[in-house]
Amino acid sequence: MSQRTMEAHYKPNWNLTQAHGLSGYNCGYAASPKCGTFDEHQKALVWQLLHDTPVGPGSTVLDVGCGIGGPSGWIMDRFNPARIISLEYCWSSVRAAHDRAAERERRPQFVQGDAQSLPLADNSVDVIFNLESALHYPDKKTFIQECRRVLKPGGYLCLGDITTRYKRLFALAGLMNRLPTQFNSNVRLWSVDDYELAFAATGLTALHHENASWKVADSLADGLAEVRARGLKSAGGYRARYFYLAVLEKLLRSGKLQYDLFQVCKPAA
Repeated sequence: MSQRTMEAHYKPNWNLTQAHGLSGYNCGYAASPKCGTFDEHQKALVWQLLHDTPVGPGSTVLDVGCGIGGPSGWIMDRFNPARIISLEYCWSSVRAAHDRAAERERRPQFVQGDAQSLPLADNSVDVIFNLESALHYPDKKTFIQECRRVLKPGGYLCLGDITTRYKRLFALAGLMNRLPTQFNSNVRLWSVDDYELAFAATGLTALHHENASWKVADSLADGLAEVRARGLKSAGGYRARYFYLAVLEKLLRSGKLQYDLFQVCKPAA
Protein backbone atom coordinates (compact mmCIF):
# COMPACT_ATOMS: atom_id res chain seq x y z
CA MET A 1 0.00 0.00 0.00
CA SER A 2 1.90 3.07 -1.22
CA GLN A 3 1.45 6.68 -0.19
CA ARG A 4 1.03 7.62 -3.84
CA THR A 5 -1.92 5.34 -4.51
CA MET A 6 -3.68 6.18 -1.23
CA GLU A 7 -3.26 9.91 -1.78
CA ALA A 8 -4.79 9.53 -5.25
CA HIS A 9 -7.68 7.51 -3.86
CA TYR A 10 -8.59 10.06 -1.20
CA LYS A 11 -8.12 13.27 -3.20
CA PRO A 12 -11.74 13.20 -4.55
CA ASN A 13 -12.99 12.76 -0.96
CA TRP A 14 -11.15 15.92 0.01
CA ASN A 15 -12.67 17.77 -2.95
CA LEU A 16 -16.13 16.54 -1.94
CA THR A 17 -15.77 17.64 1.68
CA GLN A 18 -14.51 21.06 0.61
CA ALA A 19 -17.37 21.59 -1.84
CA HIS A 20 -20.08 20.58 0.62
CA GLY A 21 -18.63 21.84 3.89
CA LEU A 22 -18.26 18.36 5.38
CA SER A 23 -15.85 17.55 8.20
CA GLY A 24 -15.51 13.80 7.63
CA TYR A 25 -15.18 11.13 4.96
CA ASN A 26 -17.43 8.35 6.26
CA CYS A 27 -20.58 6.93 4.62
CA GLY A 28 -22.91 7.90 7.45
CA TYR A 29 -25.82 6.21 9.21
CA ALA A 30 -29.44 7.24 8.65
CA ALA A 31 -31.97 6.01 11.23
CA SER A 32 -34.60 6.33 8.48
CA PRO A 33 -34.57 7.56 4.86
CA LYS A 34 -34.37 11.33 4.40
CA CYS A 35 -34.16 11.98 8.15
CA GLY A 36 -31.32 14.48 8.06
CA THR A 37 -28.32 15.90 6.25
CA PHE A 38 -25.33 13.86 5.18
CA ASP A 39 -23.18 15.70 7.72
CA GLU A 40 -25.60 14.65 10.47
CA HIS A 41 -25.54 11.06 9.18
CA GLN A 42 -21.73 11.02 9.36
CA LYS A 43 -21.83 11.99 13.02
CA ALA A 44 -24.58 9.43 13.68
CA LEU A 45 -22.34 6.66 12.33
CA VAL A 46 -19.63 7.60 14.83
CA TRP A 47 -22.06 7.34 17.77
CA GLN A 48 -23.54 4.11 16.43
CA LEU A 49 -20.09 2.53 16.19
CA LEU A 50 -19.11 3.63 19.69
CA HIS A 51 -22.38 2.09 20.93
CA ASP A 52 -22.15 1.95 24.74
CA THR A 53 -18.35 2.07 24.90
CA PRO A 54 -17.32 3.99 28.02
CA VAL A 55 -15.38 7.13 27.11
CA GLY A 56 -14.76 9.60 29.92
CA PRO A 57 -12.50 12.41 31.15
CA GLY A 58 -9.76 9.94 32.02
CA SER A 59 -9.83 8.01 28.74
CA THR A 60 -7.08 7.76 26.14
CA VAL A 61 -8.67 7.27 22.71
CA LEU A 62 -6.83 6.16 19.57
CA ASP A 63 -8.53 6.98 16.27
CA VAL A 64 -6.83 4.79 13.65
CA GLY A 65 -7.41 5.99 10.09
CA CYS A 66 -8.65 9.37 11.28
CA GLY A 67 -8.86 10.96 7.82
CA ILE A 68 -9.25 14.73 8.07
CA GLY A 69 -10.12 14.50 11.75
CA GLY A 70 -13.90 14.86 11.83
CA PRO A 71 -14.74 11.92 14.14
CA SER A 72 -11.80 12.68 16.43
CA GLY A 73 -13.09 16.20 16.91
CA TRP A 74 -16.66 15.04 17.50
CA ILE A 75 -15.49 12.52 20.12
CA MET A 76 -13.42 15.25 21.80
CA ASP A 77 -16.42 17.58 21.92
CA ARG A 78 -18.90 15.03 23.24
CA PHE A 79 -16.79 13.06 25.75
CA ASN A 80 -13.85 15.36 26.58
CA PRO A 81 -11.38 12.47 27.01
CA ALA A 82 -7.97 13.09 28.53
CA ARG A 83 -6.27 12.44 25.19
CA ILE A 84 -7.12 11.56 21.60
CA ILE A 85 -4.33 10.27 19.37
CA SER A 86 -5.43 10.41 15.73
CA LEU A 87 -3.35 8.25 13.39
CA GLU A 88 -3.53 8.62 9.61
CA TYR A 89 -1.47 7.08 6.79
CA CYS A 90 -1.89 9.89 4.22
CA TRP A 91 0.21 12.97 4.89
CA SER A 92 -2.26 15.23 3.07
CA SER A 93 -5.03 14.17 5.46
CA VAL A 94 -2.79 14.69 8.50
CA ARG A 95 -2.01 18.23 7.34
CA ALA A 96 -5.70 18.93 6.63
CA ALA A 97 -6.69 17.61 10.06
CA HIS A 98 -4.08 19.85 11.72
CA ASP A 99 -5.31 22.90 9.81
CA ARG A 100 -8.99 22.24 10.49
CA ALA A 101 -8.37 21.82 14.24
CA ALA A 102 -6.14 24.91 14.55
CA GLU A 103 -8.79 27.04 16.26
CA ARG A 104 -9.81 24.41 18.81
CA GLU A 105 -9.01 25.08 22.44
CA ARG A 106 -8.39 21.34 22.88
CA ARG A 107 -7.48 19.28 19.88
CA PRO A 108 -6.57 15.68 19.06
CA GLN A 109 -2.93 14.80 18.50
CA PHE A 110 -2.68 14.12 14.75
CA VAL A 111 0.19 11.89 13.66
CA GLN A 112 1.19 10.05 10.50
CA GLY A 113 1.65 6.33 10.90
CA ASP A 114 0.82 2.78 9.86
CA ALA A 115 -2.12 0.92 11.40
CA GLN A 116 -0.14 -2.30 11.16
CA SER A 117 2.64 -0.91 13.38
CA LEU A 118 0.98 1.35 15.94
CA PRO A 119 3.46 3.83 17.46
CA LEU A 120 2.20 3.37 21.01
CA ALA A 121 3.31 1.47 24.10
CA ASP A 122 1.72 -1.77 25.26
CA ASN A 123 -1.40 -1.40 27.43
CA SER A 124 -1.65 2.36 26.87
CA VAL A 125 -5.07 2.96 25.26
CA ASP A 126 -8.61 2.70 26.63
CA VAL A 127 -10.55 2.85 23.34
CA ILE A 128 -9.54 2.28 19.72
CA PHE A 129 -11.86 3.76 17.10
CA ASN A 130 -11.44 2.48 13.52
CA LEU A 131 -13.98 3.52 10.90
CA GLU A 132 -13.86 2.75 7.16
CA SER A 133 -10.11 2.31 7.21
CA ALA A 134 -9.37 -1.39 7.75
CA LEU A 135 -10.64 -2.30 4.27
CA HIS A 136 -7.41 -0.75 2.95
CA TYR A 137 -5.01 -2.71 5.18
CA PRO A 138 -2.91 -5.42 3.48
CA ASP A 139 -2.63 -7.35 6.76
CA LYS A 140 -5.73 -6.98 8.93
CA LYS A 141 -4.61 -9.75 11.30
CA THR A 142 -1.50 -7.77 12.20
CA PHE A 143 -3.63 -4.67 12.78
CA ILE A 144 -5.94 -6.55 15.16
CA GLN A 145 -2.92 -7.97 17.00
CA GLU A 146 -1.55 -4.44 17.32
CA CYS A 147 -4.88 -3.27 18.72
CA ARG A 148 -4.76 -5.94 21.39
CA ARG A 149 -1.18 -5.01 22.23
CA VAL A 150 -1.82 -1.31 22.83
CA LEU A 151 -5.22 -1.71 24.54
CA LYS A 152 -5.28 -1.66 28.30
CA PRO A 153 -6.87 -4.70 29.97
CA GLY A 154 -10.61 -4.09 29.70
CA GLY A 155 -10.10 -1.70 26.75
CA TYR A 156 -12.37 -1.56 23.71
CA LEU A 157 -11.92 -1.78 19.93
CA CYS A 158 -14.78 -0.26 17.91
CA LEU A 159 -14.33 -1.19 14.24
CA GLY A 160 -16.60 -0.32 11.31
CA ASP A 161 -15.83 -1.81 7.92
CA ILE A 162 -17.29 -2.91 4.60
CA THR A 163 -17.35 -6.71 4.31
CA THR A 164 -18.54 -9.32 1.84
CA ARG A 165 -19.39 -13.00 1.60
CA TYR A 166 -18.50 -12.81 -2.11
CA LYS A 167 -14.76 -12.24 -1.94
CA ARG A 168 -14.09 -13.94 -5.28
CA LEU A 169 -16.56 -11.60 -6.96
CA PHE A 170 -14.57 -8.58 -5.78
CA ALA A 171 -11.12 -10.10 -6.23
CA LEU A 172 -10.69 -8.33 -9.59
CA ALA A 173 -10.69 -5.00 -7.77
CA GLY A 174 -7.29 -6.02 -6.47
CA LEU A 175 -5.87 -5.60 -9.96
CA MET A 176 -6.38 -1.83 -9.59
CA ASN A 177 -4.58 -1.58 -6.27
CA ARG A 178 -1.26 -0.46 -7.76
CA LEU A 179 -2.65 2.18 -10.07
CA PRO A 180 -2.11 5.76 -8.80
CA THR A 181 -5.64 6.94 -9.65
CA GLN A 182 -8.78 7.60 -7.64
CA PHE A 183 -10.11 4.25 -8.89
CA ASN A 184 -7.31 2.16 -7.36
CA SER A 185 -9.39 1.54 -4.18
CA ASN A 186 -6.64 -0.44 -2.37
CA VAL A 187 -9.52 -2.52 -1.05
CA ARG A 188 -8.98 -5.95 0.51
CA LEU A 189 -12.32 -7.19 1.78
CA TRP A 190 -12.94 -9.61 4.62
CA SER A 191 -16.16 -11.35 5.60
CA VAL A 192 -17.86 -11.06 8.98
CA ASP A 193 -16.61 -14.58 9.74
CA ASP A 194 -13.04 -13.51 8.96
CA TYR A 195 -13.30 -10.71 11.50
CA GLU A 196 -14.94 -12.83 14.17
CA LEU A 197 -12.30 -15.54 13.80
CA ALA A 198 -9.48 -12.99 13.94
CA PHE A 199 -10.90 -11.34 17.06
CA ALA A 200 -11.18 -14.71 18.80
CA ALA A 201 -7.71 -15.84 17.68
CA THR A 202 -6.21 -12.61 19.02
CA GLY A 203 -7.90 -12.99 22.38
CA LEU A 204 -10.47 -10.22 21.96
CA THR A 205 -14.01 -10.79 23.24
CA ALA A 206 -16.92 -9.87 20.93
CA LEU A 207 -19.54 -7.71 22.69
CA HIS A 208 -21.72 -6.27 19.93
CA HIS A 209 -22.18 -6.57 16.18
CA GLU A 210 -24.55 -4.71 13.86
CA ASN A 211 -25.18 -5.19 10.16
CA ALA A 212 -25.78 -1.53 9.31
CA SER A 213 -25.97 -1.97 5.52
CA TRP A 214 -29.42 -0.47 4.94
CA LYS A 215 -28.86 2.43 7.36
CA VAL A 216 -25.60 3.26 5.58
CA ALA A 217 -27.23 2.90 2.15
CA ASP A 218 -29.98 5.33 3.21
CA SER A 219 -27.30 7.77 4.37
CA LEU A 220 -25.48 7.51 1.05
CA ALA A 221 -28.74 8.10 -0.81
CA ASP A 222 -29.26 11.34 1.13
CA GLY A 223 -25.67 12.41 0.51
CA LEU A 224 -25.90 11.70 -3.20
CA ALA A 225 -29.16 13.65 -3.37
CA GLU A 226 -27.36 16.67 -1.87
CA VAL A 227 -24.72 16.44 -4.60
CA ARG A 228 -27.40 16.17 -7.32
CA ALA A 229 -29.20 19.20 -5.91
CA ARG A 230 -26.14 21.29 -6.74
CA GLY A 231 -25.84 19.69 -10.16
CA LEU A 232 -23.20 17.25 -11.32
CA LYS A 233 -21.66 19.98 -13.46
CA SER A 234 -20.48 21.53 -10.20
CA ALA A 235 -18.85 18.26 -9.13
CA GLY A 236 -15.56 18.73 -10.91
CA GLY A 237 -12.84 16.91 -9.02
CA TYR A 238 -15.17 14.41 -7.41
CA ARG A 239 -17.73 13.47 -10.06
CA ALA A 240 -16.26 9.98 -10.40
CA ARG A 241 -16.47 9.54 -6.61
CA TYR A 242 -20.17 10.35 -6.85
CA PHE A 243 -20.68 7.36 -9.14
CA TYR A 244 -18.40 5.23 -6.93
CA LEU A 245 -20.62 5.96 -3.93
CA ALA A 246 -23.78 5.38 -5.98
CA VAL A 247 -22.51 1.89 -6.88
CA LEU A 248 -21.62 1.27 -3.23
CA GLU A 249 -25.18 2.15 -2.19
CA LYS A 250 -26.63 -0.36 -4.64
CA LEU A 251 -24.20 -3.10 -3.60
CA LEU A 252 -25.10 -2.60 0.06
CA ARG A 253 -28.81 -2.89 -0.72
CA SER A 254 -28.24 -6.00 -2.85
CA GLY A 255 -26.32 -7.81 -0.11
CA LYS A 256 -23.21 -8.24 -2.25
CA LEU A 257 -21.48 -5.90 0.18
CA GLN A 258 -22.25 -5.44 3.86
CA TYR A 259 -21.46 -2.68 6.34
CA ASP A 260 -20.62 -4.01 9.79
CA LEU A 261 -20.03 -2.41 13.16
CA PHE A 262 -18.07 -4.41 15.74
CA GLN A 263 -17.42 -3.73 19.42
CA VAL A 264 -14.86 -6.05 21.05
CA CYS A 265 -12.79 -5.80 24.21
CA LYS A 266 -9.51 -6.99 25.64
CA PRO A 267 -10.22 -9.13 28.71
CA ALA A 268 -9.44 -7.48 32.03
CA ALA A 269 -6.32 -8.75 33.76
